[in-house]
Amino acid sequence: MPSIIILIPYFGKLPEWSDLYFETLKKNDTIDFHFFSDCDLEKYHSKNITCTKISFTAYKELVNSKLDFIPNIQNPYKLCDLRPLFAYLHFDVIKNYDFYGWTDFDIFFGDIRSFYTDKLLSEFDVFSTHSIRISGHLALFSNNRKNRNMYKKIYHWREALCKEEFVGIDEHGLTNAYTMTIFDKINEKFHWNIQNFVTRFFSSLRKRKLYLKEQYTTPFVSYPWLDGTVNSAQPDVWFYTDGFITNSRDGKRNFMYFHFMNFKNSQWRHDGTPAPWEGKETICFSKVMDMKTGIQIDSKGIYPRI
Repeated sequence: MPSIIILIPYFGKLPEWSDLYFETLKKNDTIDFHFFSDCDLEKYHSKNITCTKISFTAYKELVNSKLDFIPNIQNPYKLCDLRPLFAYLHFDVIKNYDFYGWTDFDIFFGDIRSFYTDKLLSEFDVFSTHSIRISGHLALFSNNRKNRNMYKKIYHWREALCKEEFVGIDEHGLTNAYTMTIFDKINEKFHWNIQNFVTRFFSSLRKRKLYLKEQYTTPFVSYPWLDGTVNSAQPDVWFYTDGFITNSRDGKRNFMYFHFMNFKNSQWRHDGTPAPWEGKETICFSKVMDMKTGIQIDSKGIYPRI
């Protein structure tokens, strides 16, 4: 079984659903999760969950010490732009693993290995839960020199890290670094649209080791769901039961994980519909003990499934 470690820098106050989140990590006990955090995570420590206790300031100093410039990191969210550099910055943590990756905190995981099987891990080098780009909420990379150094091929990556605002090079920037051919760059530079057998052949060569497959983990987005719906018409009632994730729309289909970003924040909802949890004082009414029998996640919050 190929070994996997997922790196998660997290600073600030833990969210309400932390107990449930860490329970879903523990269920994936053949995958290691390593946190860099100023939070007290001792109670979550397990054979597959470890933490480097570090302040946000000290973490930035660690980053600065390994680069020949100083990134402009004013808040923890900006750390997402550092993700393509994680393997370089934390090589001491990942060096003995076959795969490394990153993930978010607003997720409940199902069984990751049932989707990313040993066979797939032996065939591909990069894994994304989106079909068109590297996914920010979960991505895996074979621990080889090419992947660890791919950040250097991101267009203007230094400039991106020196911007105060989040740029998103963990998704679009890194995707382009992996997939753009010389023909793509020429088309972009001269505003051409050269497409033929040769360009398609070179494009397929660039993508042959990339497993980019839409896993439908994040509802309320502008690209079509399984049934063709978009934005707020997508599934809005989800269930977690003892490691299995389903919803009220897609029958018995099991999902790798449920990313509830657009329930809690309107920033990435593109149809103007407000996020139902925004402004609520309490959204989590469920305990770890409920996860065995089932919890429900919908516009009202997170609570035991009836």
